[in-house]
Amino acid sequence: MALGLWPESRSALEAIWREVVYGGPEGDGVDPLARLFDPHFTDVLWEYEHSRTEPLIPGNLHAKQVEILHAPARHRFAFWGNQVGKSTVGAIDLVLTALGRHPVNRWTPPTTQWASALTWELWENILLPELLTWIPPDRILDAPEPYTHSTKRHILVRADNGRVSRITGKAAEQGAAKYQSARVHQVWLDEEHPERVWNEMQPRLLRHGGRTINTMTPLKGLTWVYHRYYTPWKQGQTDPGDVYVSHAGLRDNPSITAEALAALREDFKHSPNQLLSREEGRFVRPEGLALRFDPETGYETTTDDECRALVALGQPFAGLDFGDWRFAFTLWAVDREGQVHQIDEHFSQREESETRARAIHALCKKYGCPDRLRIWGDAANPSDIRELNANFRRIESPFVVVPVDMDSKERVTSVTRLNDLFGRGALRLRRGTMQGKVWRLGWSAAASGVPVEGSRLTWEIDNWRYPEPTEGKAQKQDPSDDTADGADAIAAMRYAIMSWWKAAQPEPPPPLPSANYDKAGTELLTKLGKLGLRQGTGKIRRQV
Repeated sequence: MALGLWPESRSALEAIWREVVYGGPEGDGVDPLARLFDPHFTDVLWEYEHSRTEPLIPGNLHAKQVEILHAPARHRFAFWGNQVGKSTVGAIDLVLTALGRHPVNRWTPPTTQWASALTWELWENILLPELLTWIPPDRILDAPEPYTHSTKRHILVRADNGRVSRITGKAAEQGAAKYQSARVHQVWLDEEHPERVWNEMQPRLLRHGGRTINTMTPLKGLTWVYHRYYTPWKQGQTDPGDVYVSHAGLRDNPSITAEALAALREDFKHSPNQLLSREEGRFVRPEGLALRFDPETGYETTTDDECRALVALGQPFAGLDFGDWRFAFTLWAVDREGQVHQIDEHFSQREESETRARAIHALCKKYGCPDRLRIWGDAANPSDIRELNANFRRIESPFVVVPVDMDSKERVTSVTRLNDLFGRGALRLRRGTMQGKVWRLGWSAAASGVPVEGSRLTWEIDNWRYPEPTEGKAQKQDPSDDTADGADAIAAMRYAIMSWWKAAQPEPPPPLPSANYDKAGTELLTKLGKLGLRQGTGKIRRQV
């Protein structure tokens, strides 16, 4: 068409094009996808009478949307800010696949796809309307009605080849078991889903060589997605054919006005992390963190020899938290100015007690800890401490764990104390602990976990936060251990710091005697007073 030699012929062909694509010379929007990809249509937004979202819908995809649509990777992740068009591109991707028009997905319809939200409310109010907006109206054979709490979950779409494709709604609140027993071509996850859902979903994609498109604003912080996919991708450790990552912000969406951007910045001017995630789709430390640790000032780089010198000053101490799946040990020392320094840490998963005893013994001896090193610990099962101490004796180690007292276990008080120490620069973490060592995030009887390299304590500090407030209820001031995979290393740090702090406080000295104090006279009056009381008068009798 673009090569037409005669204007009359070209105009006639374009008229035919508009008749086929839009359903008439005026174009009433019968096929919104055709208009979206029409090179002659340049409007950013246009009014579409069949829209189930808003009257104005995009007339073109912006560059980041085109990029992810054409990315060939098996798993595509769109870490985008708010209002950047991530739900739009997710819906368009599924609809193109269902119709048989996708530029990368070459499955011949019929196809089976899932569109999954975190809750059914989000599915009915966000995903479903978006999908119905982009499916040509005459291709919808059956579908639930949005915003009505319908029990129907399937959208049946007549593909370009006449076959019937299926898009099925899912919600993470159903639980991972609802993502079983199916074979699907593609899954769209809108916002970050629990890892158990992700793991359960993967076998469903094997039969067809399936793919995923994941659209999310990374407001939850450094979660399993960050460690399992984003970090390896950022470090160049992933296969480009397996993982694709895209960042996009409000400035990438041409339909966002400068006024709207300014309003967002004003709303979140006191929450810079939230603003960075919402505006640019960047991973940040989550809001509501319990410990105010500043990486810029809270870390120090110390050698093993420097750590031995700190221990040699005579004030090392340690803490540990017991558990079968997770076991954490932290070692500390205090310098002459009273500043607390992290010496090292050990994190163990699913190991025997004797193995753990040997690891702690080796770590403490590495830094020259004295035989009477103070180690405070806590265990849900009291026999764990006895068993570990028995194993210390078995391997002829001098170390002994003593139970932490109840006052030192108090969480709210310990958070206040730790934040005070961090704020004054009196508590320093050692950079590079557990370097090269790998532990598994979320490892339990139900999941194999995600491999993570490096300091467990640092990871927990970056994720330990207060629970999200419930509407109409007061905010709980007790951090949730679930937000940090049990927070075992933090518990070991709390027990150590709080117990050391309590033990380090000297008994108050007796008050100094007053300069006007007459010791002899006071003792005489006391004796006379007792004599009078014994005679029953309550008064001192005079001698005559």
